[in-house]
Amino acid sequence: MQIFSRPATEKDVDVLALLESEARNSLNQFRGSDRLENEVPEIGNRWSEELNNDTVFVLAGGIDSVVMGYLIARTSEKAGNQLATIEQVFVTHDARNLGVGDALVSTALSWARELKLHALDALALPGDRETKNLYERSGLVARLITVTKKLS
Repeated sequence: MQIFSRPATEKDVDVLALLESEARNSLNQFRGSDRLENEVPEIGNRWSEELNNDTVFVLAGGIDSVVMGYLIARTSEKAGNQLATIEQVFVTHDARNLGVGDALVSTALSWARELKLHALDALALPGDRETKNLYERSGLVARLITVTKKLS
């Protein structure tokens, strides 16, 4: 089966909304999911707008070029350096262990290099070993861990 990554288009809006919903539901099992939901709001029915504002890649394959996963990266500037952050990456359950996530992260790395960004960061929740392993296979390593104790 041939798989390929590409920038998301308006044709992908419905499947992106469905995949994001599935991704959000899967996060509830990890610590920090409530904070992530606050810091990275759900796109929901605003995918058309999102495609105009940020970089969204999808990975498709098979005869019908079915979308099997997506990745959202946002650019920003910190301390005078341009960087990007992968805020969401999700691969459908049936497409896991096929290299779909690796291909999406590789596409994001190539995109960041093309833009000559200083760094590519990525978000992962504590205990989400699959996502952490995905990033580490691509050379992204933890450099700052935030720990919290709720006081109220």
